[in-house]
Amino acid sequence: MKSDHYTLDNDFLHERGSCPEKNPLLIGDLIGEQMWKPVAGDLRFVMECLEKELRPVGRLLLKQLYRPADHEFLIPPALVIFSGYLFSREIKHYSPAVYMALVYLGTMFHNRASVKDKNQQLYILTGDFLFSHLLKLLNDSQHLFLLERFADLITTMNEGFSIMEELRMEGEHPGREELIEIMRKQYGVFYGECCALGGLFAGGTEKEQSLLMEFGKYLGTAYGLKKMGIYFQPQQIMKDGWLTLSQLPASEARNELENFARGII
Repeated sequence: MKSDHYTLDNDFLHERGSCPEKNPLLIGDLIGEQMWKPVAGDLRFVMECLEKELRPVGRLLLKQLYRPADHEFLIPPALVIFSGYLFSREIKHYSPAVYMALVYLGTMFHNRASVKDKNQQLYILTGDFLFSHLLKLLNDSQHLFLLERFADLITTMNEGFSIMEELRMEGEHPGREELIEIMRKQYGVFYGECCALGGLFAGGTEKEQSLLMEFGKYLGTAYGLKKMGIYFQPQQIMKDGWLTLSQLPASEARNELENFARGII
């Protein structure tokens, strides 16, 4: 596999990562909690890479429209990095983390457009703009082999959000099993792909990537349910998630991934 063009030496990474106030996508205090510390420097650098890749109009749109109020926008790239640590801490692959940040932001803006306000059309256009940047980065980085994966991923996520929006418009509430399936589509496959890509770019075997994919699906589904205000079911779902994670080699990196997963749900 070709060397990732976002790979830089650790001294430069530390220096640049110490200035989060320059980045409209990152609030330094958000990653001050213990569970974020193993990937804090890498996360800062990923968000800096993303900002550099956006055209000036894209940076302006994000500054105008995006006001992060919680950790969610950092979870996808963090999962890529944590999963990559399972196999290597020396080889830095930031491209998949940038890709997943773009998927999250593009989907978030499209979903936000379901609420009518003065910025509705601008949300749609910003989402389209971010997804077009994803395609450009895949081409520029010679990672077009990921195109089918991202097409399937974004389609599945949109199915989940569309089902939920249809129910909302009809004034209906999903049943328990239907809600679990919706959350699997919205968050499960997304977090699963984050974990699997981290393993892929860091040299994990196909079996290890598959285990990471399954773990991420459980985690994402549980996270989505927790976000909906359901607290019992996520823990039940994560019983299978922890069992899946335990099939990967025991290591400090696996413990860090588990601690992070427990922290977000």
